[in-house]
Amino acid sequence: METFEESLLHQLSYACSEAKQTFAQHIGMSRARWLLLMFLARRDEISHAALQQHLLLDGATITRLVKQFEAEGVVSRRLDPQDNRYTLVSLTPSGQQIAAGISATHSVFQERLLDGITKEEQDVMLRALARLRTNIRNIQDEGLSQDGQA
Repeated sequence: METFEESLLHQLSYACSEAKQTFAQHIGMSRARWLLLMFLARRDEISHAALQQHLLLDGATITRLVKQFEAEGVVSRRLDPQDNRYTLVSLTPSGQQIAAGISATHSVFQERLLDGITKEEQDVMLRALARLRTNIRNIQDEGLSQDGQA
């Protein structure tokens, strides 16, 4: 039988995975594609290397996605005028429209996810998750446990 701690972590993991997968299916776009679009929507222009770092995707994946989006007219690319070793990526007007649509759809999706969960329950959940993340950072900084187990 799972302990509370094991069950909590499994439930958190499953809920996050299911929510991401369900949203991706809902908009008909892979998670990597919509994350890249939404990230670009919050920036004027960014390099492939910065996309790779921020989205935690390998360089080949970033290049493939950007080339696909460019072929679809969603992004444009140009060499960085300050350092032509880097390629800069930005959304086209079409890409901006698509990103705005995804953002609006995501807002509705989040509302539906929280349906039936009171504001107070949401606040408790956010505080608990913030504390969980603090504990994770503490473990990363200090090691696994204080009783010598690592």
